[in-house]
Amino acid sequence: MKKFLIVLLLAFVVIGCKRQSTYCFELTDWQFDYGGVDYPASVPGFVHTDLMANGIIGDPYMGTNEDSVQWVSQCKWTYTCHIDRSILPKGDSLWIVFEGLAGRADVVLYDDIHNAKQVVSHEADNMFVSYEFPLPAFCNDIMVQFYPLYDSVLEQEYGIPLPDRRAFTRIAPYQQGWDWGPKLVTCGIWKKVFISGHRRTGRTCQTSRTYHTGWNVELQQENDSIGQSFTFYKDGKPVFMKGANWIPVHSFPVLNETMKERYRHLLCSAKEANFNMIRVWGGGIYEHDYFYDLCDSLGIMVWQDFNFSTMLYPDNPKMLESIKREAYENVTRIAQHPCVVVWCGNNEVKNGWEDWGWQGVYNWTTEQRTRLQHGIDTIFGDNGILAQAVSKCDPQHRPYITTSPLHGWGHPECVTHGDSHYWGVWWGEEPFEMYKEKTGRFMSEYGFQSYPEWSTVCRFCPKDERNIDSPTIRRHQKHGRGRQIIDKAMMEYYGVDSRSLSLEDYCYVSQLLQAWGTGYGILQHLLAQPHCMGTLYWQLNDCWPVASWSSIDYYGNWKALHYRVQALYDENVNLGYWEKYYSVYPKDLKLTKPDYKLIQRAKNGVLTVTVSSNQYMRDVMLETVPHIDGHFEHNYFDIEAGNVVETRFIPRNKNADLSNVKVTLKCLNDLMVEK
Repeated sequence: MKKFLIVLLLAFVVIGCKRQSTYCFELTDWQFDYGGVDYPASVPGFVHTDLMANGIIGDPYMGTNEDSVQWVSQCKWTYTCHIDRSILPKGDSLWIVFEGLAGRADVVLYDDIHNAKQVVSHEADNMFVSYEFPLPAFCNDIMVQFYPLYDSVLEQEYGIPLPDRRAFTRIAPYQQGWDWGPKLVTCGIWKKVFISGHRRTGRTCQTSRTYHTGWNVELQQENDSIGQSFTFYKDGKPVFMKGANWIPVHSFPVLNETMKERYRHLLCSAKEANFNMIRVWGGGIYEHDYFYDLCDSLGIMVWQDFNFSTMLYPDNPKMLESIKREAYENVTRIAQHPCVVVWCGNNEVKNGWEDWGWQGVYNWTTEQRTRLQHGIDTIFGDNGILAQAVSKCDPQHRPYITTSPLHGWGHPECVTHGDSHYWGVWWGEEPFEMYKEKTGRFMSEYGFQSYPEWSTVCRFCPKDERNIDSPTIRRHQKHGRGRQIIDKAMMEYYGVDSRSLSLEDYCYVSQLLQAWGTGYGILQHLLAQPHCMGTLYWQLNDCWPVASWSSIDYYGNWKALHYRVQALYDENVNLGYWEKYYSVYPKDLKLTKPDYKLIQRAKNGVLTVTVSSNQYMRDVMLETVPHIDGHFEHNYFDIEAGNVVETRFIPRNKNADLSNVKVTLKCLNDLMVEK
């Protein structure tokens, strides 16, 4: 077992409540109104988490509960907090600081004790910035009133129809639905609130911060005989980047101890699978400092997207000012971390503008198209708002690229110029072999779906709905053609009719298929060096339990893909072995009924499993019963006839009781024995 020590950073960045010699008082005693009754609220938090904590709604991750909570986004929500002025300093100028407000809100400062004779109101509409307001001497109470997110007035005022209403408010796009995530349009005070004796300067670069020296990583994009390279150099030497895309760890991404453990598990699992890079995708959030601290400690480089994805954005003065403030504040904060090696303006905005048929849908006039192009350039261009923020606020002068990918997968340039998102496999339903033909200079997105581990299905799906066509299973498959695409490839590569499988076996074979296809793509990228100098598959993690492209499911279980990635990303990988492995389709294997012996032993809190076999066994999957969160050192492995494989189980909870666990075995032989 590889062990990774997360080293505490010796130097800390001093911000907010950590600012030395500054009065600071955190406000945590909040209430929210529901039906005229005040309920306790958790701050930081979201309205959905407060509704769940008070028993008003069920967990939207369970069953089909997502459908039953859609009303939440249509309501106005009010949060209040009383301030005890007696504990605040006398005579000082005080500021109230909201580190994060998700949604469209008014912050009202008033005096409820004296019938609110004086009121000061402030507007907030950007989830990704902090807000700070002078605290009036009369103020004893705070009210934050959140409004329904979508505002037709904003759209009408802009005057040009845009492809997505999400563009008009700066809030995490993924919370409003994605092809791997639920639609949970939410609001809330999602970061800390405190009263401070010092005004922060969030609108400009904060020169008082402490920055760590970068890792001497450069990105070189050079014109060559092929097109344009995309190669990272570390200490002057080219490095092949191996990793994945990162999405938020939860639909309600509040940083608490539970979430911290989730971050640690995911990033340590990435390191254990030999990652050296993670791309923070632009449709989620600017991650908490805790994420970057872990990447710093683990030596994982970060590709950081700005939080713009798959849509066009209004370029009215108010929005541009908000975006500028967002960019300056987040670059200033994130740039302190040496793990960040590149800034990217957006995810797939250029791709959508050029390739997704928006013009045909919206029939923009020439003048409108000109303005929309100007907006793209103003925000994302080489000298646009985001580029200026990087230039002025990142003292390490790390590179900025305008968009990802440089060219969409329908363009021939996608394999010759810059980074590439190759979605011909999956969206285009092309065979996996196309990865060999369509290997670009840096593969920053590609992948294939699978269903999660059976134990995960059992946690969110009622017993009477554990079949592939049940309402719950359909609700937890967010891609419109997902089942169809998986079934087609399952027949092509495994010769398996999905209709003949139980849901449990379907989950298993879908994971084998995902590992086969995505692994084949990784192999081609590795073989194509130095033409290709990086591979970041889509995606590492999930924000809820779902069928998706992830290699680790929502509950932290390693799918077959993660074990395949671990092998292929190993610096000593035998590429010749894997070329031979991929020369035969699984459906063409001559498999016989397995004849094996499994021995398990638990001693001193360590569970060891030994499997020996007289026949070749393909894709052996081990599972603990009852299920315990964790993973085996080796799983989804093959055993040659006469060989023995020994592996240990690594529980997420080091104190887990392993003494009464039974280990079960499943293998492909069980489903494909030659008739």
